[in-house]
Amino acid sequence: MKKVLLTISFLLILCTSIFAKYTQTCQVKYSTTNGWSKKYTVEVNFLTGSELNTATNSFNYSSYSTYAAIFWGEGKATIIKLSSYLSCGMEVSKSCITSSIMDLKGKDQEGDEWNICTGNYCY
Repeated sequence: MKKVLLTISFLLILCTSIFAKYTQTCQVKYSTTNGWSKKYTVEVNFLTGSELNTATNSFNYSSYSTYAAIFWGEGKATIIKLSSYLSCGMEVSKSCITSSIMDLKGKDQEGDEWNICTGNYCY
C-alpha cells in the first residue's frame, strides 16, 4: 500500500499548515507491473509547486504545477505532480480541483503513474 514513499520531516508540518490549500477525501490507485493497484480511500492535499518549495525551502518543485500530497503516517508521504489540465493557476482551490470530470493523473518522484478520483464516479 505504501508505494513510493517520501520521508521528509517537513511533510508533517505541511499536513496541518497553511500550505495545504485544499484537502479532499479521494480514491487513489497507482500503476504496477501487473496493471493498477487496488483503490485506496485517503485524504489528498492539493497544493502548488510554489507552496511545496516554500515548505521545503528548496526549488525542487515546478512553481507553476499542481501537486497532490498523500500522507501515509509516520512521516511518510507520496508527492504526485499532476499532469491533468487544471485551471488552478497560482492558487489551488476546491473549484479548480473538482472541475475535472475525469480522474486526475500524475506521476510521483519515482515516475510511477497515479490516478486520483475526486468525484462520485471513478474510472
